Amino acid sequence: MAKITLKINGQEVQVEEGSTILEAARLAGVYIPTLCYHPCLPLEEACRVCVVEEVRRGWSTLVAACVFPVRQGMVIETDSEKVREARKTILELLLSDHPNACMTCQAAGECELQDLAYRYRVKPEVFEGERHKYPEDSDPNPYLHIDMNKCVLCRRCIRACHEIQGADVWTKVGRGFNQRISTAFDLPLEEAGCELCGMCADFCPVDAIGWRAGRYQVRAWQLASGSTVCLQCPMGCLARYDTHEGKIVRVRGDFRSPASGGALCKRGRFNIDFISSADRLTAAQILGDDGKLKPVSVDEALQDAARRLKAVCKESGGSAVAVLTGGMLTNEEYYLAQKLARAALGTNSVDNVGGPWQLPLYEGLSSSLGLGAMTHPLDDIAQAKSILVLGSDTLERHAIAAIRARKAAREGASLIVAHPQPVGLVKTADLHLAVSEGSEAALVCGFIKVVLDEKLYDEAFVAERTQDFEKLVRSVEKVELEDVAGKTGLSTEAIQDAARLYASKKPACLIYGGDMSREPADETFFRMCAGLQLLLGAVGTPGAGLAAMGVTGNAQGAADFGAWPKYLPGYRPVTQAAARKVASNLWGVEVPGDAGLSWPEMFEAAEKGSLKALLLVGVDPFDLGLPARSVESALSKLQCLVVQDCVATKALNYAHVVLPGAAFVEKDGTAVNCERRVQRLSKVIDPPGDARTDFELLNALLGAFDASLAVAGPAAAFGEGVQLHRDFGALSWEAIPVEGVQWPVSSEGEGLVRLAVPNGEKPVFKFFAARC
Repeated sequence: MAKITLKINGQEVQVEEGSTILEAARLAGVYIPTLCYHPCLPLEEACRVCVVEEVRRGWSTLVAACVFPVRQGMVIETDSEKVREARKTILELLLSDHPNACMTCQAAGECELQDLAYRYRVKPEVFEGERHKYPEDSDPNPYLHIDMNKCVLCRRCIRACHEIQGADVWTKVGRGFNQRISTAFDLPLEEAGCELCGMCADFCPVDAIGWRAGRYQVRAWQLASGSTVCLQCPMGCLARYDTHEGKIVRVRGDFRSPASGGALCKRGRFNIDFISSADRLTAAQILGDDGKLKPVSVDEALQDAARRLKAVCKESGGSAVAVLTGGMLTNEEYYLAQKLARAALGTNSVDNVGGPWQLPLYEGLSSSLGLGAMTHPLDDIAQAKSILVLGSDTLERHAIAAIRARKAAREGASLIVAHPQPVGLVKTADLHLAVSEGSEAALVCGFIKVVLDEKLYDEAFVAERTQDFEKLVRSVEKVELEDVAGKTGLSTEAIQDAARLYASKKPACLIYGGDMSREPADETFFRMCAGLQLLLGAVGTPGAGLAAMGVTGNAQGAADFGAWPKYLPGYRPVTQAAARKVASNLWGVEVPGDAGLSWPEMFEAAEKGSLKALLLVGVDPFDLGLPARSVESALSKLQCLVVQDCVATKALNYAHVVLPGAAFVEKDGTAVNCERRVQRLSKVIDPPGDARTDFELLNALLGAFDASLAVAGPAAAFGEGVQLHRDFGALSWEAIPVEGVQWPVSSEGEGLVRLAVPNGEKPVFKFFAARC
């Protein structure tokens, strides 16, 4: 792109053609104030605080720097008397209709208007006149505090709601002095369709839309702030946690986040009460002779847990012991959990709560595409021209994927949502397929049949890049569209129309989100999803691919680092001697050769009496969807139940040892999101009381069995785990950048952004038989 040279305050600056004056000034380190401008939002030119003086021959004019493009030879003054006077007048006008009670305003200390008024020595009473008097705290929603008396009409909230979240709840109404920000028909936020993502509050510069949390309890300058990866869903968003006296006050988006660009879902932003809950476990406990739990030191509890586990192993063998982990552990904690199971306890019965959903995803996609995970970054979804959404209520469970799909649809993409209920994303969809519960596999099979029968597939891609096409064709010949219609609850015409619509535009993106409230899909389903994408040539290019996402925050990391009963770290099958040998040589112990129990099988085995000891790490067994009576029966029959958690659950009623764990914001480590992005977590606050990170507790248990099995710290555990994972290449803990890196990682440390399509080589993509 051509370069433009201009002068700013006498300094010669060179920028790319098409840049704005503001961008040029910032490149040169020259300050220009802004209020309506935000780098993550479309330009608006609403406040004009950014005015600068463009000097021409014998005359000059004021222009808005945030929107005005640079021109060759342009001369700009950013701090002349004319500019300062204009900015001061603009600010005085803003303050003429703005509450000036900064002493009691929640935004004091971080209010952008307050900062500008201070810089330009603005007095609020220069322009006297009528002031608006809107109701304070005018909306009953549980999270946001609304006071439009403070609004400066910068319209950031409108742009954030439209451009980032796509909810279109905020709008401007009225004209002139009566212009204000509101919802359609002045409805309360939730009635107007607000998704409570909090983006509007993130962008509001003056607390017109602010937080309820912390209000009138703590001031901005008392807050500390730290960023880490949110592990409450698989998106892997970076979030900023504002804290006071060891407690989280509010959560804001981190605009450095590669996965979300600063967006957060309702759960990630507001589901933080458990971290400071009165139910936090702050002390270790062991079961006394009287049958009641009694507090002890953490070290004593660890010794008791090791003693009990060793006793079961000695009496009944390692197959009588199992380890079940939650969904918000770090990679290093998953690695130590499976190492404890295999190297210390002598069992492959180790699983994570998301395992039954993630395992078939891996096995299905890896066998078909050679990559057992999401094929592209989340950003790619917004570039798709045709989108099919299956599985979860995506806005609730996988929000960042959903808002990317909604953005694509607003820009002309065809959006098809297949879900039994009219979920939130349906509002933006071209088609809602109200499929019967659990019939997504039949629907995909029907799509494949229509695409094949009507020759809507990419013949060149199929011929050059795939193998076993005939196997798919033969299987589909046996499929009757009427049978598909019967299983899905749709008409044959609806299936045909939807398949045609999906195949009509390229690139095409299929989004599937797992949901723990529903039965896991099997590997055949994922092979068919991959097959549909291969038929359309929809892999390997921006906007095309298969966005398959698990059910828990670090489900991908749990899989990568071996918290599965069938696979060692790096997807090495435990039943293969060669795979076991690699791990055995690394750990110095023999790895058992039989596949272990999945967590549903663990509870069945415990109820039958064959499983005698269970270590729960960050898991509430009563929140897994199993019948409560079955869980109670299983836990009551165990000879040893070790509960390691950050919050007290009903499982404590059956525990022999209780170990107080830490929440994800209290840890250092790494995690892998759904797009295969390895990211670093940084501790934001300290664990309360005697609580320790799951890493410290698991490492101590390892050491209690064999001191040589313990590791020096999270970085050492990551390095050890990477030795078993070919796709991590030479990636080191220290080399992980803020934006993370997507595996597979090359020997040079470069990550694979999206699935590569080999050129001129033997086809690597494989079709399998379709099954409805």
